[in-house]
Amino acid sequence: MMIERRVHFIYPPHLLDQPIIYDFGKKFDVVAHILEANVTPQQGRLLLSIRGEEEVVEQGLAWVSEQGVMVEHWAGLDGQSLVSPR
Repeated sequence: MMIERRVHFIYPPHLLDQPIIYDFGKKFDVVAHILEANVTPQQGRLLLSIRGEEEVVEQGLAWVSEQGVMVEHWAGLDGQSLVSPR
């Protein structure tokens, strides 16, 4: 099932110059849309909308985490995770 999930990626300084979002999209065949970004020399914090097959999205997010990026699932104002079928 196709889903869309919103997540925060929090990058440590040593990963700021790595193409992790690009690699994530290519490797897992997902679409990653950057909704908001705040990047300083100390940290990168991005809000992304990720769209793809549910199982593949979850595998891909695990891979991103394994690369050293903190992945936080974003919750809407009501505290519910935003997961919508497509």
